[in-house]
Amino acid sequence: KKQALTLTIANGFTRGLGFFFRLMTARLMGAEAIGVMELSASAAMLALTPATAGLPTAMSRVTARPNADQSAVLRAGLSLNRRIALVMMPLLFLLAPGMAWLLSDFRTLPAILISIPAVFLLGCCAVYSGWFYGRGDMLTPAQCECSEQIVRFVGSLVLLLIFTRSPLSVRAALPGFAGILAGICVWMMFRRRAPLPPGVPSADLRRELLALSAPTAVSRLCQTCLRMLTAVLLPLCLRQSGLTASAATAQFGLLNGMAMPLIMAPGIVTSAMCMVAAPAVSRQESNRVRLKRTMRQLLLMAGLIGCLSSCVLFLFAQPISMLYGEPALTGVLMALSPLSMLFAIQQVQFGLVTGLGVQRRAMPGTIVSSALTLVVMSFLCPMPSVRIFGAVLAMLAGS
Repeated sequence: KKQALTLTIANGFTRGLGFFFRLMTARLMGAEAIGVMELSASAAMLALTPATAGLPTAMSRVTARPNADQSAVLRAGLSLNRRIALVMMPLLFLLAPGMAWLLSDFRTLPAILISIPAVFLLGCCAVYSGWFYGRGDMLTPAQCECSEQIVRFVGSLVLLLIFTRSPLSVRAALPGFAGILAGICVWMMFRRRAPLPPGVPSADLRRELLALSAPTAVSRLCQTCLRMLTAVLLPLCLRQSGLTASAATAQFGLLNGMAMPLIMAPGIVTSAMCMVAAPAVSRQESNRVRLKRTMRQLLLMAGLIGCLSSCVLFLFAQPISMLYGEPALTGVLMALSPLSMLFAIQQVQFGLVTGLGVQRRAMPGTIVSSALTLVVMSFLCPMPSVRIFGAVLAMLAGS
């Protein structure tokens, strides 16, 4: 509980700052620029996922073992991240023009290219975070996360104010550039907190970390591919419904850039519960009674938090939309509100599944969910009477 509380306070700070950041960028950039930024982020996440998805939980599980050589685990994790980055960074550079073409918007290209260094930087931060979680030190990752959000927030606002009259493609890439600066700061903070003694990374530990992180990475990659395909498919379907290309991009920005961060607000608490659950469950595997009690308590708490979030978003959708200056956001938020509870429960389930080491058994559900979401979206969104609400119904059906 103490560990989860530490992470929840940090998450609350970063999400609160992130919410304020979204409000400011919505007014400085507009819905269309946010749409371009979200389109490029969906493409860049394909390269970021292998480096960040499974490594934190794999590191925490291995580090939490009794008598684990924690320095050797950290060396192996950083070595694995370097190998992943050496593959994914050149691949993202080569595929960036093709991704922009697939997204039907070459204005996304600068933002995709700027995100290339993030593959290595965010991968390193993921390794260090998982290592500290496994040691029971939640404070260090929390401090680093808060610092990262502050640098990103200040850097983005300064850059957006300086380049107010820049082309839309440049403005959409500025928050990504600020994110790279924030990633460098956090990487340096982690290195200072956990200096490594010289040594050769263990090939056996590296293979074990890869085996533990691969199922989670593949599962997350399915979700990332869904996000990428949604970024390709949704604007196309909206144009088929009669909207212009500009209006379709603005609608996409409304959904992904404004509504979805609010829907995922319970993550302030449930992401902390997820990260704490993995090593806690791993330690309790030998005590089945205590293990089941812990799992029930975590799932019940996640359900209650998600239910509260859903009610708040449904009841206060209109005032929130007025803050963003987008009246069309009201209906989208009200329709999406049940998704907030589903996301909260699923996030904690992910931590439990990871702690038990049965990620492969969760993969079929992820694949079926992604396929169903795409099918429903492609069927409903081209209808002029449905449009963006087709994407809402598709996401609910998949979840």
